[in-house]
Amino acid sequence: MWRSEAYERGLEALHWPELDAWETWMHYALSGGGKRLRPYLAWMSYAYYAQERASWEEALPLLRAIEILHTFTLVHDDVMDKSELRRGRPTIYRLTDENTAILIGDALIIAAYRELMAISSPATGRLGDILSSAALRVCHGQLLDLALARRPTAMVKMDDYLKMISEKTGALLGAALETGAVLGGASEAESHQLRLIGEAIGRYFQLQDDYLDAFGEETGKVRGGDIVEGKKTFLWLWAWAEASPDEQMQLETLTGEERRAFGLHLYEKLGLQKRGTQYLKEERAEVEKLLHGVACRSLLSEILIQLERRSR
Repeated sequence: MWRSEAYERGLEALHWPELDAWETWMHYALSGGGKRLRPYLAWMSYAYYAQERASWEEALPLLRAIEILHTFTLVHDDVMDKSELRRGRPTIYRLTDENTAILIGDALIIAAYRELMAISSPATGRLGDILSSAALRVCHGQLLDLALARRPTAMVKMDDYLKMISEKTGALLGAALETGAVLGGASEAESHQLRLIGEAIGRYFQLQDDYLDAFGEETGKVRGGDIVEGKKTFLWLWAWAEASPDEQMQLETLTGEERRAFGLHLYEKLGLQKRGTQYLKEERAEVEKLLHGVACRSLLSEILIQLERRSR
């Protein structure tokens, strides 16, 4: 069973005296809340394959490393996007400055690998390889995101967007399931399949987030934030493909509230809500197909249902 309070205490117990007063920002970055989805998936995977020998103490360094690595990506993402807020709190970028935020992100990477080195297992080297590959893929995903943002919509294909979210969102989720399984003693083939499942789950939930941004019914949340930012989500690409030349020009050139209102109207006019719902069902079915290839398919199916409830 996932030990949420114990995990939070485990993060709070970390110290980096080498950073002197700047250590405060490390804790600030890690204390921002969030679902802790990646360490949760790693623990559930580890506990399933380790069975009766599963030990919280053995897994904790890996669980901390995964969350620290994820947090580094958020800190640097805030710098690149010049974000003011993250999970309702001022970002480190806003509270300090660009250079400080970059260095705190760098320090988080180093801290993640220090945690990996604390793992007492013959598989430590392999765990490091898996997480290193995932971290590089997240960086690749961010580079793809930046490249897509610079391109006019006419030059962006759906495959470009799906590749970007698979790297930026799916890679670390896949690594979480894979490393948990490796530490728990799963076979190489089983661990590899779990990585593919995690990547598919990440892609599915990013698509769901895109959909909910335009059509969600969460009270108090303003719809269409992605439209205002000009994010080339699957809905934006669908709308562009079916819009008239005049509508395409407005989608690209309008800004702020005018773009939000126009985009939401265009999505409704083109019937993208119904089409998007069907697309999500198809993506969900693809995830389920992958589950059939692993021993822990029932556990993952239940986790997927829980995550869907938390995301709506």
